Amino acid sequence: MRTLPIIFALAVSANALAGSPTRQEPNPAVVPVPQPGMERRHQEKVALISREKFDLLMIGDSITQNFEKPEFQPVWQQFFAPRHAINLGYSGGRTENTLWNLKNGELTGQSPKVVTLMIGTNNADERNYRTHHTAEQIAGGIEAIVALLRKELPDTKILLLACFPYGEQPAGNHRGMELIRTGMLIKPLADNRHVFFCNVNNAFLNPDGSMNKDLVPDYLHPNPAGALLWAKAMETTLSRLMGDKPRG
Repeated sequence: MRTLPIIFALAVSANALAGSPTRQEPNPAVVPVPQPGMERRHQEKVALISREKFDLLMIGDSITQNFEKPEFQPVWQQFFAPRHAINLGYSGGRTENTLWNLKNGELTGQSPKVVTLMIGTNNADERNYRTHHTAEQIAGGIEAIVALLRKELPDTKILLLACFPYGEQPAGNHRGMELIRTGMLIKPLADNRHVFFCNVNNAFLNPDGSMNKDLVPDYLHPNPAGALLWAKAMETTLSRLMGDKPRG
């Protein structure tokens, strides 16, 4: 009768599998992926970068891209255009998309004085994406971007911004809390020599911690008044890193 030996062999195999180390999946937030629907924008930015040198690269998502809208132009013209800036914001962009963009031409031939980086809110979006990421994964994606920038632009200062708050009560919803935790996790990336951390989020909040709807009407994107507040809040640090006079 062979039943017992077979059962014993299966038990040994099961124990061996249970005791073997499980294969750790790579962090999806650090795997470069092109952003669907943004191919033309990326090509246009690469073409512009191939023709011109910029002193300030502003990397981000729709919050950054919004500076290209007419109603945001007064803020752009006051704070960023005089510094020969290029807007590398992509609506809907996530850390993995930013990595792909930067690895595929958006840094070629550039040696800017400063890069501003704010990315990650879309990684935490569980409503509009098939997958969303934890604060640890998002922070890992941001760390990978910072490492790439340091490698490709060794003489450039990086101004790393905490992800802006999200939701009517930023500390009362899952996405908002993940972004708060992400900010805490990426703060140590700043060495205050090459990488500098800036958290301007309190500027968008009421005294009770709720979002100021007069500045962020949809609880995600600052309006022009909010964008002006953002620019003013980081101006002292930005002007110091740029080596010019404050414009606020």
